[in-house]
Amino acid sequence: MSKKILLQKATRVEGNADIHIELEQGRVTSARFMVQDFRGFETFACGNPVGRVPSIVSRICGLCSSSHQIAGYKAIENGLGITVPQTVTALRKILLLGEWISSHALSYFFLSSPDAIGVNRGIFDLMQRQPKLAGEAFFLRRAGQRIVELLGKRAIHPVSMDIGRFLMPPDKIELEEVSRIAEAVRERSKNIIETMEDPAASRTFPLELQAEINFLSYDDRPGKDLFSVRNGAGEIVESFTSEAFEENISEMRVDWSFAKFPYLSRLGFPEGMLLVGPASRSFAEGGILDDQDIAGLALTEALRARHSSPLDTIDTCRLLEICWAAGQIQKLLALVDLSAPEVKVDATGSGKGIGVVEAPRGVLVHSYLMKEGILERMRLLVATQFNNAYINLLLKDLAASFVEGDALSPMGQELIGRCIRVFDPCLSCATH
Repeated sequence: MSKKILLQKATRVEGNADIHIELEQGRVTSARFMVQDFRGFETFACGNPVGRVPSIVSRICGLCSSSHQIAGYKAIENGLGITVPQTVTALRKILLLGEWISSHALSYFFLSSPDAIGVNRGIFDLMQRQPKLAGEAFFLRRAGQRIVELLGKRAIHPVSMDIGRFLMPPDKIELEEVSRIAEAVRERSKNIIETMEDPAASRTFPLELQAEINFLSYDDRPGKDLFSVRNGAGEIVESFTSEAFEENISEMRVDWSFAKFPYLSRLGFPEGMLLVGPASRSFAEGGILDDQDIAGLALTEALRARHSSPLDTIDTCRLLEICWAAGQIQKLLALVDLSAPEVKVDATGSGKGIGVVEAPRGVLVHSYLMKEGILERMRLLVATQFNNAYINLLLKDLAASFVEGDALSPMGQELIGRCIRVFDPCLSCATH
């Protein structure tokens, strides 16, 4: 006899989704993370002058608005052959890292970490049980938003940027404030990290995902432009440039979700499933494990040893990235020259361009086809799409482990919620 378990609305995530679990004679046959909000950005953005497009795509999500906007500008500039000055590139990266700090603080302290201390009301219970930590959470969240506000002139949906330039660049006083904020974030997040334990001491999930994990990250350092696919040992098994992205990454559609499933074309699906985000970036050269200021801390060394399942270390990486991002901002400020002249931009040309950024949740790709300054085609691949397959596989494994008769045990329902939250899915982005 078949039975369907419906867990309506995943909680403490950005957006809406249902979880459907199907049983056949007490055995789990499928578990689906169903994202069913249709957005349509890839269609209605077409026909617009390319200069308007970054502001349009920034509305895909309030949490990732800077990431989408910057990826949009990069796609336009790549397709039209526009050279971007170093100062503009540095300011954009600082703005993006401010979004990392804000988004990571929200995810770690407000959404997912309350699970680790067994609270049900998120930040509200954290405020009662650990008021000092809750205070730091609010500081980090506000600090990241303030950095975005200083450079973007708004904390959400920035209005300061343009193709190849800043319409409203920051002044010296604003950059000095960014520097002070980054220094405070660096110090206070490091103090939090020093109190944390090895995640292996208390596992997030009482099982291992059986599928092989392919970690995807993107290196945008000067002279790089390189995607890397790594195995669980951190060894690079595949690499390609952004120009070759569409040759190497395919997408699978399903009839029960608007969120697609990208995969490595060479391996096919499901063998080529890809995981992106903090855990994938932890392998990258120049990333959190190479940050000398936190390299010797217990939490960082535990991560380096890779004793824990990657699923148990995603939140650890997210916390470490807050500190790392603040350090990167301080370095990038040295590259900013406010006296540098603007470049002349002609946005009436034609071409195909790809813009890639590492958004807070992972790899974000904008691919644009432009003709005489008008957007003709858009293709978006976002982090939650990449992680979608692993979320669904883990849901099925968890459900199978916690079925009691024809229902899920309370522990199973709790772990399924935690599973979804630890990936910090952005469901508005996933269906764009």
